[in-house]
Amino acid sequence: MPLLAEFKYIVEQVILHGNKLEVMCELLVGNLESGDWLEALIFSAIYLKWINTGQIPCFEDGGHPRPNRHAEISRLIFRELERIYCMKDTSLQEVLSIRKIHPCFPSFKAEFTASVPLTRIRDVAHWGDIPHDLKQEIKHTIQNKLHRNAGPEDLVATEAMLARITRNLEEYSEAFVEQFKIIHHELKDFSMLGNLTEQLESIKESFDDQSLSALTLFLECKERLDNLEESKDALDKSIDLLLKTAQSLNALREVIVKGLESSLRNDVPDVAIAMRQKWRLCEIGLEDYSFLLLSRFLNALEVVGGAQQLKENAESKNVSSWNGPLGSLFVGIRQLGLSGWKPEECTAIGNELLACKEKGLSEKEGSEDGKAVWALRLKATLDRSRRLTEEYSEALPQMFPQKVEMLGKALGIPENSVRTYNEAEIRAGVSKLCTLLLKAVRSTLGSQGWDVLVPGAAHGTLIQVLLISSKQESSKS
Repeated sequence: MPLLAEFKYIVEQVILHGNKLEVMCELLVGNLESGDWLEALIFSAIYLKWINTGQIPCFEDGGHPRPNRHAEISRLIFRELERIYCMKDTSLQEVLSIRKIHPCFPSFKAEFTASVPLTRIRDVAHWGDIPHDLKQEIKHTIQNKLHRNAGPEDLVATEAMLARITRNLEEYSEAFVEQFKIIHHELKDFSMLGNLTEQLESIKESFDDQSLSALTLFLECKERLDNLEESKDALDKSIDLLLKTAQSLNALREVIVKGLESSLRNDVPDVAIAMRQKWRLCEIGLEDYSFLLLSRFLNALEVVGGAQQLKENAESKNVSSWNGPLGSLFVGIRQLGLSGWKPEECTAIGNELLACKEKGLSEKEGSEDGKAVWALRLKATLDRSRRLTEEYSEALPQMFPQKVEMLGKALGIPENSVRTYNEAEIRAGVSKLCTLLLKAVRSTLGSQGWDVLVPGAAHGTLIQVLLISSKQESSKS
């Protein structure tokens, strides 16, 4: 059976019977074992994203698998994905697809693989001093759904109910409210949807002293950045702090990636696999946060003058002002390498960026002064950087669109969701920073600050109007 037809049949069974992970395991693990990896991984990544965003509805079939079944299947799939991820001949496209899949599965910590997990919700549903209507709502909206067919929607329902309860605290006992908050936290933990700080705190116990110092520095920088007031006076501080946070993130992610380099042994205990899942999700979460930091840095750089200010500083031979942007670009390039995207090329570009920062204007060549040599060398490095980042940005659109359209049509996904699927996946921040720096360095060299898209000459009369419509109306009259 062709993979798309097989996938459609399995998803139809999901929609009818609700066993999302069980049939997912049948498709994914079966195809991975046969060596037909990439297509299965891409279809799975697309499907799981639509499940997590509610685009694909799943209904109960009256079964009673309990959440521990979901946790056990999640562990089985995770082991298989990690095996493929760590193989030397795994392609870049397969690595990218696996990274999209990992965050979609529930936790399989010991408390969730126990024979009767998440029992607190049952106790709360029978709490003595809450209204009968609320008891029934908890039982039918959360408890029964959770124990028959757990999914991301259970956390959404719990969050909505918790918000309603905390808006009317005077109506409920302190003990009940506290227990319901614990339930919410447990479901976040089961769904692996805690924020980055919570995820990192959960793996702190597994770090050695050196790794722990990297984690502590990043969390301190992140907290300071989160608490930094947005004002003009704070702008310079925010640029420095954004760079320091990005650098500390880079150091921490290198520690985690190194810890994930070795593949899982067949005899590894379940508790170690569960901790590895946490490490992997923290590593992926750090990647996501790094691009957020890069975007914020780019915006702050534009506010203080952007390419024009950098050009003026270079002309006055103050190239130290370029250290921050180059340091930020170094982190962005390094993040791509840590994600498995051409790591040797990322390392080479990183070394060139560091050399440009360290040597500054000290190098001279013939009649060229230090500024010209520095700018030419930097331009070559930035051109190389942008080629790399554009290849990365183009990789996902090349992998997904056709299969997104095929699967979306087969499953009746709304056209808008199909059309916009890839837009959220493209990491454009590093490429944009390259473009800004290239514009500045070209202006420093006296060349045009823009890329020529279509070279050639044009002849005719240029007519300037405020609106196209005004020109059309004028021509009609």
